[in-house]
Amino acid sequence: MMVNQELPKNQYDPIYYYSMVNYSGDSFLLHPDMLVYNAYQYSYRDLCIYLAIASVRPYAEYITNGTITLELVKSPVHPHEYLENPRLLRIDNGIITFPYEEIPEKSKQH
Repeated sequence: MMVNQELPKNQYDPIYYYSMVNYSGDSFLLHPDMLVYNAYQYSYRDLCIYLAIASVRPYAEYITNGTITLELVKSPVHPHEYLENPRLLRIDNGIITFPYEEIPEKSKQH
């Protein structure tokens, strides 16, 4: 609903429930639209693991330093032990990188 900018038609619309949920919190996604656009490539399980691990990242660290990665030691699980498609998350030198959180090249050209 939020990514596709859809509003519920009435109280019986299946997405009506989601318009009443408070989504504020300390976790963040920079480009949820990119993840949703490419979601067909991954299982629901992999997408949930991606979101769960992304939610562990401290929002305050993103605000102060612009950090969009997560140290592997701060992750409650090792992502590649649970992911069916390990290319959804990259791990380099103990840092988990979220490919759909990186700034698209088009945005860098402005």
